Amino acid sequence: MKRILPVLMALVLMCSLCIGLPARAVLFTPGFDVHSAAGILVDLDTDEVLWQKNADTQYMPGSLVQIMAAVVVIENCPNLSTRITVDASLYESLAGTEYPEDIRYADIMDGDTFSVEELLYAMILTSSCEAATMLANQFGNGSVASFVEMMNTRATELGCTQTRFTNVTGLYDVEQKTTAQDMALITKHALSISKFQTIATAVTFTPETPNLGRHELDFTWTHSNLMLQPTSTYYMEGCKGIKTANLAMQGRNIVTQASRDGMNFLVILLAAPFNDEDDDLQFYHMDDAKALFDWVFGHFSFKTILSENTELGQVGVTNGDGTDYVLVRPERSYGTLWYDLADSASIVQEVELKDSVSAPVEKGQKLGTVTLKFSGEDIATIDLVSTSTVELSSFKYYLALIRHFPKTPWLSRAIVISVILVLLYIVACIYSHIQYLQRKKNARPVHLQPNSEAIRRDARREQRDERRRPNGTRRPPNKR
Repeated sequence: MKRILPVLMALVLMCSLCIGLPARAVLFTPGFDVHSAAGILVDLDTDEVLWQKNADTQYMPGSLVQIMAAVVVIENCPNLSTRITVDASLYESLAGTEYPEDIRYADIMDGDTFSVEELLYAMILTSSCEAATMLANQFGNGSVASFVEMMNTRATELGCTQTRFTNVTGLYDVEQKTTAQDMALITKHALSISKFQTIATAVTFTPETPNLGRHELDFTWTHSNLMLQPTSTYYMEGCKGIKTANLAMQGRNIVTQASRDGMNFLVILLAAPFNDEDDDLQFYHMDDAKALFDWVFGHFSFKTILSENTELGQVGVTNGDGTDYVLVRPERSYGTLWYDLADSASIVQEVELKDSVSAPVEKGQKLGTVTLKFSGEDIATIDLVSTSTVELSSFKYYLALIRHFPKTPWLSRAIVISVILVLLYIVACIYSHIQYLQRKKNARPVHLQPNSEAIRRDARREQRDERRRPNGTRRPPNKR
């Protein structure tokens, strides 16, 4: 078993590395500057990346780590109603951290009891260090460090190759790092979990606090993403919160989603600056997110680039019944979100077909490919298939065999085999003849001895004959 486990883990890792966002070769550039140091814009309906900036460069995630923490908790908790009693001693030491301004609290007190679900709301909406620590301790079997390793293992399984978690609060640590690409993989998986999506997109949440008198009656947690607040200048209709993060030594991060007109997009931005040129405080991560959403909703629409009914050439068919070629078309239509300022007429179709095929040919049989290119970059490669069926002509087939036989290696092989067999026959005949002569030479002559019994029988017969003849009659001479 000890030998099998490493092999299974290796297989899981190999498979996970194959899973990722289908990076689009053709990326479009918006007509404005993005202040964040890194970012990525993903079409959640097709998983295609429409825009990216330093998407594979590592940065500290801050409290974005709590997206992964929430996934691990939900996947390991069969009952989110399970209650946890808060032990402040588990997180009191955080106050002495090097950058205490990065810590976020949710006014949770020592001795409070919350359900797992309530603590998840506190962690995702407010980046609560209390909630994050209590959940990690609970599901790490009394060890926050063990829980963090569970986060790392799950991230690897999801295909993250440049992510390493060292804490669950998101506090400053140069060893804790991720990329926009990896965060997209983690968030996409998280959004596939209905409970996470419900929690991460809530604007506010009020827990059923059992500790009456210790909290105000309007004790409510509000999502830190101002793009959800109608009173905020960053408000955007259709935006869904997910997660924000701040690190004094790096900048602001955000993971957010927006939906409109049946389209759904995910934006991830890392290391947005805190201040502008005049050193005024700015929320550049939200400025960038809002600008990117406005850009993609305003300039992108679904466009069919290639229809499956388009005939893209023909392939010769040998021995076909009634025809010597077949037409080809794309196996499927190809469409994608397309930037309205990019001329789709400039898309080049590079067709590769087989020179010829032999009958029979089935309708839908693959006979080549077509690669769509824009500005020298591949967009997609699609199989080309036969538009019809071509049956085999028996007459043409056997006629072709006859014509082709002299050119095949089988003829020369048959001649060689025939010559070998004739030579073997001649050798066998010569050998047999030699053996016959040898046996004849060695044979001795056989001398026949007279049969004494037969002689005596003849003598007795002659004597009888002599007695029966009249006197004086001579017996005719024996001719023998």
